[in-house]
Amino acid sequence: MRGYPKDTPRLWPRYPKAMKRLAGLALALAAAACSVGEPPSLARLVVSPVLDSIFVGDSAPARTALYYDDKGNLVGPVAPTWTSSAPSVVGVDAATGKIAGLSRGYAVLTAVYKNVQGQALVVASRPLELSLLLDTIYLMTGDKFTVPVEVKKKTGVPPPPWFSGLTPGVFTIDSATGVVTAVAPGGPVPFYAHVADNVDTLADTGAVEVVSLTDTIGGKSSYTVLGTFIRRTTSGTRAVNYERAGDTLTFRLRDFIAPGGGPAVEFIYLTSRDSVTRPDTIVVDSISIDQAFNLDPFCHPLSNWGVWSTQAGPTVLTGLSRQGGTLVIAQVDSVASGHGQVVSGWFSFVAQRIDGYDDPIWALPIRGTFVAPLITDRSPCRR
Repeated sequence: MRGYPKDTPRLWPRYPKAMKRLAGLALALAAAACSVGEPPSLARLVVSPVLDSIFVGDSAPARTALYYDDKGNLVGPVAPTWTSSAPSVVGVDAATGKIAGLSRGYAVLTAVYKNVQGQALVVASRPLELSLLLDTIYLMTGDKFTVPVEVKKKTGVPPPPWFSGLTPGVFTIDSATGVVTAVAPGGPVPFYAHVADNVDTLADTGAVEVVSLTDTIGGKSSYTVLGTFIRRTTSGTRAVNYERAGDTLTFRLRDFIAPGGGPAVEFIYLTSRDSVTRPDTIVVDSISIDQAFNLDPFCHPLSNWGVWSTQAGPTVLTGLSRQGGTLVIAQVDSVASGHGQVVSGWFSFVAQRIDGYDDPIWALPIRGTFVAPLITDRSPCRR
């Protein structure tokens, strides 16, 4: 199947044949339902806002819940029963839906009405909040990376953060700017971000590992996904310069989570139309739903693009890159054994969830760092 690298996980639909199979299956199921006189229910409960925030100590009114009946007709606002996935973080009154911020963190609110449920995510912050936007950092010796951090304050101007680290033999960190300089292989070892005002003093901790690959089968990456889906994780990673159909080499970075060495349950792809042979900053462009699933973004990439996808229970969630992201190639070097190459760098892009493609609230900011083996594959790009 041209356009799909050999390591493509099952989360990415096999198009166009798979799309036809899925359409055929949907028609078959619909026909079967009609034959027994039970068409599928279109009932749903839409909760809004689907993403919100609250400060610890504050309360807020219930989310709005709109009910659509089994024929898809809007009935209107209803009063469902409410629960919180983390009642010690965000409390919710089961009957009224009123919420309260109780401690730092986040909770999924679930509304149930006539056995139909809807959900919303609420993030609870302290009056002064410090958050590392990426708390695990993988670098190669000589890399310089600025720790991304967010400071929020309920009232007034947020104070600036400062930074500290305890292992100068592995890395140094600039106390004012948060610039990490990788000195020598080692780690993971901690670093700290601090912030203070006249009431609170806060600290958050992360870790840096300076990686030296000895072959072309390893690789380490970390990334965060924020917004309506939250993930902070480490993963495997691979990089390849491969020959796109009838043209020159294209670069692809693949981060993946594959428990027990089995199929990937989550992945990030970042693709550049140009091969990677030296340090560079690559601008990540948009990829539309049509380009992703009906064209051929692997063998015929129209631009530099990114995608994130995960298996969330029975549901596959997928986000496609919007304009304005970057993929930074910090170094391209030989692996320690001298056989093969290794690439290091970091990325930042916004992935728009396809189940809310036209609504900005479903945009997911994604950040990550990586040290990946880099191979060159000149075999024909296969469909």
